[in-house]
Amino acid sequence: MTLKSVIKFNQNNIYQGLSSNGYGGACFAKKDFNAGEVIIMGIGKIINHQTPTISIQIGVGKHFQPTKWTGRYWNHSCNPNTFVKTRTDGFPNLVALRRIKREDEITYSYAMTEYSWCKNAKEKTILCKCNNKKCKGKILSFSQLSKSEQKRLVKKTKCSLYLKKLV
Repeated sequence: MTLKSVIKFNQNNIYQGLSSNGYGGACFAKKDFNAGEVIIMGIGKIINHQTPTISIQIGVGKHFQPTKWTGRYWNHSCNPNTFVKTRTDGFPNLVALRRIKREDEITYSYAMTEYSWCKNAKEKTILCKCNNKKCKGKILSFSQLSKSEQKRLVKKTKCSLYLKKLV
């Protein structure tokens, strides 16, 4: 199953560069963002499976495969500066969790979208490199969080809509 998003994306507010944490490609802010502002609108196609890299889960058996500017460089952090908010069309937006300054790397927690990792997901073997005080040392999926962490994400609406229905 493949569907294409028809939403237009203005990439003038972000640019691609290299992550300071060694993740490779990353998105950076070209301007300051306030909490609650949409940073990036995810556009791409919907597929029915998780890929080893660069797919974002948006439902049970439903994954988003982003275009270059709208998800390929959404890097993980255990203390992210954005959260995922599902649009009415089912696609994800990255929204500022707090103030983001110009030149800051845009990050989110994969646990906000991924229920679990598929057998060949590279995230299962990658050590987290966010270098944050809250770092868990590895990239966790939602199902790997404690029940209290899951409930906190759901209560604060900082995760994909489909995850809220699973808790």
